[in-house]
Amino acid sequence: MKINFCSLFISKEEKNLQSYIKNTFGVNPNNLLLYKQAFIHKSIINDEKNKDNNERLEYLGDAVLNAIIAEFLYKKYPFASEGFLNELQARIVNANQLNKLSRKIGLDLFIKTNGCDLKICESIIGDVFEAFIGAVYLDKGYESVKKIIIEKIINIYLDIELIAKINTNYKGKLLAWSQKVKNKVEYKISKEISNKNRKQYIVQLFIEEQFVSEGCDYSIKAAEQHAAMLGCEILEL
Repeated sequence: MKINFCSLFISKEEKNLQSYIKNTFGVNPNNLLLYKQAFIHKSIINDEKNKDNNERLEYLGDAVLNAIIAEFLYKKYPFASEGFLNELQARIVNANQLNKLSRKIGLDLFIKTNGCDLKICESIIGDVFEAFIGAVYLDKGYESVKKIIIEKIINIYLDIELIAKINTNYKGKLLAWSQKVKNKVEYKISKEISNKNRKQYIVQLFIEEQFVSEGCDYSIKAAEQHAAMLGCEILEL
């Protein structure tokens, strides 16, 4: 009987991650350390074992994801204009969409942070999605990650036709509603979080001076859009 001695030294946490990747995406990781790194947020800086965070993988995954989505849309809409393709791609890979996908797929369950509230700073969850794509790309190559994105994510979790029709300008939608019902809408920056070279903004939405929701992102405008999106959901707009 052949014994895989490497498997004898894998931790329970690593076994759970390995099993999750196999069951969810249909691939066996070759380098599990890459996938573990994809879930380590930069807030963890004191633990020597976690000195490598997911920022570089996020950068790579963002580029790979955009390339795959661009090719997918180019083939799906052979007669569409460049403007249409750009707008639709932006809707698919925006922070809010990636946050939702991460939660649906279960990536958020493996995230490691130093006390960050994922309910507030949801952008961390979307960043992990991109970092995970980067890890798959390095471990399995372009064709494998492309297959995963199309077959395991787009075909299961995304209605591309519906996304193309939906108005994603939540601030505009909320403004139109407020003008109709004559309610005052305000966005206020409640907190700024500095992490090395990047800053996150937490913006709160108030209607008639009553708190409604709050959003978090790396720019004030994006954080306002996030707060507006949650506000639209609460108001059922």
